[in-house]
Amino acid sequence: MDIDQEIGLSQTLKNVVEAIHHVLHVEVTVVDRRYQRLAGTGLYSNQVGHKVSSHSAFAKAMQTKKSYIIDQPGEHPVCLDCGEKGQCCETAEVCCPILLDGHSVGAIGLIAFDETQKLSLISQREYLLPFLENMANLIAAKMKELSQAKELEILTDAVDDPLFSIDESGHILRKNTAAMLLSKQFETNSFQGIFGEEALKRVVLGEEQFQIKTKKKNCFFDLKAREIEDTQQYVVILKPVKEVIGYVNRYFSHGAMTEFKDIWGEDSQMVQAKNFAEQVAKSTSSVLVLGESGTGKELFARAIHNSSLRQSQVFLAINCAAIPESLLESELFGYEEGAFTGALKGGRIGRFEQANKGTLFLDEIGDLPLHLQGKLLRVLQEGRIQKLGAQKELPVDVRIIAATNQNLEKMVEEGSFRRDLFYRINVIPLEICPLRDRLSDLPMLSERFLAKNNKRQGKHIQGISKTVLNRLIDYKWPGNVRELENVVEYMVNMCEGTRLEVEDLPPKLRIVDSPKSEKLKPEESESKFDFNQIMTLEELEQQLIKNAIGCFGKSKEGIHACCQSLGISRATLYRKLKAME
Repeated sequence: MDIDQEIGLSQTLKNVVEAIHHVLHVEVTVVDRRYQRLAGTGLYSNQVGHKVSSHSAFAKAMQTKKSYIIDQPGEHPVCLDCGEKGQCCETAEVCCPILLDGHSVGAIGLIAFDETQKLSLISQREYLLPFLENMANLIAAKMKELSQAKELEILTDAVDDPLFSIDESGHILRKNTAAMLLSKQFETNSFQGIFGEEALKRVVLGEEQFQIKTKKKNCFFDLKAREIEDTQQYVVILKPVKEVIGYVNRYFSHGAMTEFKDIWGEDSQMVQAKNFAEQVAKSTSSVLVLGESGTGKELFARAIHNSSLRQSQVFLAINCAAIPESLLESELFGYEEGAFTGALKGGRIGRFEQANKGTLFLDEIGDLPLHLQGKLLRVLQEGRIQKLGAQKELPVDVRIIAATNQNLEKMVEEGSFRRDLFYRINVIPLEICPLRDRLSDLPMLSERFLAKNNKRQGKHIQGISKTVLNRLIDYKWPGNVRELENVVEYMVNMCEGTRLEVEDLPPKLRIVDSPKSEKLKPEESESKFDFNQIMTLEELEQQLIKNAIGCFGKSKEGIHACCQSLGISRATLYRKLKAME
């Protein structure tokens, strides 16, 4: 049996989805044009070979040749005719078609099954969709290139997988170029000479997948093996763990390429901040980006990385407030196999190790627990990490860019943030001013967001009325530029004319007390008032809360912005939301 046929398309796809899952921490699945599931992780790993509904999002993506982001399964238009409606356990989905010569040959999707995975998908939607579409294009290109051999090797631009054919004694019968280079380093032609007798025994006993490392060098591989029927020979394919993760991370971060010219702002404070950030980008020192939620702290972090000497390496972002405290340590530092109950076989690589030679962006660092602050301090001081359950430390070379909207100096005085860590991360402080302090940029930002949403929604709105701009200028913008973008997107959805007018504004901005907006005289107000619009105070309160949630969302940052906008505490908001259920 030919080795290439033995590997098979399905097995290769399985390797691909598992590699992506290992990095993005969401579930991944691929279906073909017949709606048959070819590969999957998590709950879908047991459904390979089964058909999905011909009315599912995957089917819709193939039929329309469009990508979809579904943040409310069951309510999204593509879900209305799905046969699984009412029984679906997904919380969010990003899917896109795999197109070959203009024809749909399948679909690939990222799936969330819990709120943590959903937050990861939705918060990174702008970056995940281009990434997934590029992965679909890469799959299609490789399918076309290797169709005669029935092979599909994803990520071969960065990873050449060692491939062996061995007999039961471990003698290497055949090998590809990467395998030749690997065995040459060990000057041996036996499998156990590279990986040891235990690795050979596990292959011969039929263990199809496990993680191994070479005998003399700490090179880790994901091994997949299969016996060739009636031959007592085995096909073994190795995927270098760090190389796969490094490639996916680099590919992912390049998909979200941001340079300083991409950060919009002509106000003197913003220009000064960009010039300062560009000046320190070439340094290896830690940067602390300070600013309110929605001011663009991550954009600055990405631009600093992409202007640094590390621009060819990975940029990874992690929100310290979005991950449960019980999982944050393993997320940052990784763990060894057996480190705790439920630990993955073979262990897991943490974000520091993934970002080696690159940049790690720690957003909301003020929410980092005290016991992890000490561990982070050790990494910054000594450049070494220790995985959970590991006996040895590993060297890492990572530049830290941290960000917060909290007053860390006050937290230091209160004892909730380590003083020594504060000095380590605050080597280069960079402060981003809020939108209300650079209102001269607001017209330009509004026009650019209008153009962006025109393109996204297929509309041709030509401008924004002066009255609307006055209302926008008079508003306090607790959610800053992110809130402005949401408001413009709302108006584009509401607008039925060729210009954004006051009636297109969200309700909370229609009632802004603007000295620049025209007000009705009392008698005009009485004559034009529609008494059918009167509602109870309770109804009015509920409507305002719904508007705020619709504008800012239910993320931690969104809830904070809602509370600021409504002038109530977080506890009060949660109580009122509970009463509205």
